Amino acid sequence: MAIDDQSEKADKTKRLVFQFILIALLPLLIPKAIVAAEPFYQGKTLRVVVASAAGGGSDIVGRLIMRHLSRHIPGNPTIIIENMPGAGEVIGVNYVHNKAKPDGLTALFATGTPITQLLELPGIEFDFLKMPIIGGSSESVAAFIRTDKTGVKTARDLPRTKGTIVVGGSGYGSIKDVSLLAAMNLLGVKPHYVTGYGGAGPIRLAYERAEINFTQETAVGILKSVLPWTREGWTSVLYQVGFLDGKGQLVKDPVWKEIGVDVPSIAEVYRSIYGHDPSGPAWEAEKALVGGYSLTRIMAFSPKTPAARVAELRQAFQTMGKDPHIPERMGEKPGVAAALGAGRRSRKYRRLDS
Repeated sequence: MAIDDQSEKADKTKRLVFQFILIALLPLLIPKAIVAAEPFYQGKTLRVVVASAAGGGSDIVGRLIMRHLSRHIPGNPTIIIENMPGAGEVIGVNYVHNKAKPDGLTALFATGTPITQLLELPGIEFDFLKMPIIGGSSESVAAFIRTDKTGVKTARDLPRTKGTIVVGGSGYGSIKDVSLLAAMNLLGVKPHYVTGYGGAGPIRLAYERAEINFTQETAVGILKSVLPWTREGWTSVLYQVGFLDGKGQLVKDPVWKEIGVDVPSIAEVYRSIYGHDPSGPAWEAEKALVGGYSLTRIMAFSPKTPAARVAELRQAFQTMGKDPHIPERMGEKPGVAAALGAGRRSRKYRRLDS
């Protein structure tokens, strides 16, 4: 029995020594990727599909946001932009929803997609409710007109113009087009509607060529392109669309005043023309579109993207929105930072949890 006890103790000692050696060598035996897992996005490229044409508001805002987003994503991936315009952004949204791999390496950046889906446009093959939203930005718009072609200098002149108002749009059903036409309907104006330009960049070129004489843009486009035209005297900024507050009342976007565009809201224009507050179906339709600008630009993943990737990007988006140094890092004029709502300014980046 004594021999057996000693033998058993010896065996236990050998096992303990072996286990100790195994534990000590374990970090050397297991790949570093398992011991200290690298961030998913490290060394990878995140492709962001902008569903509108290059040079437009979505393209400009998307590129500026993505310039700073990578810094807040664990692993700091390379972010590239790919423009995929067409059919009022339906082509780009369809692609990310149906064809992009749900691996967290392809994302959508689009404008007014929920409105597009509500209108049930032909060609829609997506359900935006199934696309995990990463974040977005609230961006009001302002309408402007060629004074030299229409004689219109203020929004009050719109119903009385002698020239034809030619509205330029992106595509049937886009929030830009619907918003413009709803405003014209509310104010009692019957314009000639020309669409299919695909985005603000081509629309701006058509405007310069006088193919159209009336359209609208976000603050970035107006700051960089439209304000120089107003100083030359052949363009007038007429009104801003604004936002809806928590009580459903239309309020003006303060960013316009920050960049030197002090224009009335669409509701104020109506009162100045007709002498009373707007009401009825035309006003309710306009308010619904104003509400759509509360989250204008939206970044989203395709359905079935892993929850971990969605959570990482949402956290990065939220952190970026709180970065007080973004305006300085932009290296842009102060007005551009204001127009984009960088940092803690009036227009906020937004993150959604569902």
